[in-house]
This record gives sequence, C-alpha cells and structure tokens, in this order.
Amino acid sequence: MASKPSSVTNVSNQNYQSQPSIEDRMAIVVKRVGEVNGMVVKSPLYWESIDFLAKDEISRGIFYALPDGCKLHYLKRKTKASNLKEEEPFYGQSHSYDW
Repeated sequence: MASKPSSVTNVSNQNYQSQPSIEDRMAIVVKRVGEVNGMVVKSPLYWESIDFLAKDEISRGIFYALPDGCKLHYLKRKTKASNLKEEEPFYGQSHSYDW
C-alpha cells in the first residue's frame, strides 16, 4: 500500500486547521446580520436573515460583498420578512431578557 508523501499530508492538515468551525462561521453570520443598518433585532427579518444566510453559502458571500447601504434591502428581498420588532409571547411566567 502506497503512503502519501509527507508534504501532501502537511498541506492537508494545514488546510483543515485553518478552516473556522461551523460555530465560528455562524457567529460571524449572526454578528453581521445584527450590524446591518436599519435592522430591527428580534424582528422576523432578523431571524429569517440568519436562517437564510446560514443555509446558503453563495447568498452569504453576496451579502458580505454588498455595500452596507444595500444589505438590508437584499435581505428584505430574499426573505420577504417584516422588519418590525416581534414581541415575545406571554405564557404565564414573567421573564425579563435584556436583548
């Protein structure tokens, strides 16, 4: 059985180690969506945008490349979600979240 040359193994290991984890990539998505000018956090648009960009690498790349003034419009067009704050439903117990 032939073994891989050590240079190939080293390159493969370096490429693997330089890739951010899925958690790191999704943390960037959440951060970038929250930084969009005019984005209302806790709105349907906010949540839909995170889901949309997390699932679609091409759209995520387009979003990152767009000028800041176009990002909100792009997300509105792609998700068709409302940018109005969504109130948490009340189920009998009072919780105070400082989001």
